[in-house]
Amino acid sequence: MNLLNVDANAKTIKGQKKGYLTGVLYLAPYDVSGTNVCPMSDMAKCRDTCLFVQGRAGISAGSKTFIAPNGKAYKDNAIIRARIARTNMFHADQEGFLIQLEKEINSLMRKAEKKGFTPTVRLNGTSDIRWENITFADGDTMFDRFPHIQFYDYTKIPNRKHIPSNYHLSWSYSEADARYIASMPSNMNAVVVFNGTMPKLFLDKRVVDGDENDLRFLDQSGIVVGLKAKGSAKKDNSGFVIHIKD
Repeated sequence: MNLLNVDANAKTIKGQKKGYLTGVLYLAPYDVSGTNVCPMSDMAKCRDTCLFVQGRAGISAGSKTFIAPNGKAYKDNAIIRARIARTNMFHADQEGFLIQLEKEINSLMRKAEKKGFTPTVRLNGTSDIRWENITFADGDTMFDRFPHIQFYDYTKIPNRKHIPSNYHLSWSYSEADARYIASMPSNMNAVVVFNGTMPKLFLDKRVVDGDENDLRFLDQSGIVVGLKAKGSAKKDNSGFVIHIKD
């Protein structure tokens, strides 16, 4: 079982035009595996629109479903089952998980060098883990092991501290709960999902098109990154998706 997906979706592939090859770790989000890896998902109301059930992960032969460890039914396919298996491995054998992840990042580096790209890694493709606190047995973080690789993620956890210099975080915006709005960090760009024509300004800040690529660490500070609602997100009324009247 591989842990990293390398440019496995259309958005990360766009990063190749900027010279980057992206490896993404996709786990089973919130409590699908039986253990919650997205602690703010209830407050932000992002579960129903999560990328976890979009694209090929939302398809199964004959519309077959299976019951995940959290007791809910999901489409029965290899993608969802692999994400659950990775998440279980992360919790059951974290050191073994980190050792394998380290090997795969080294492989990504070799592949990027061969193709003339710069490698970059996203550890929370469909999770929100404080990776700055996850260590090998010797106390090293993944950021210590790869000081020259740019890591990046989206997060909904407001009080993340001691963020390494090679780890860029963007804030996943939601208006589902007043407490969540009030917790928005001032040192992160907000990433906002819009349904309708993307505004030029939001939160009194300039909005840029975040669908052009996934390389959030290239964004200038003090902006809002806009994403277009896709699939089921267009019908979301929880407050996670911001509806713009055209």
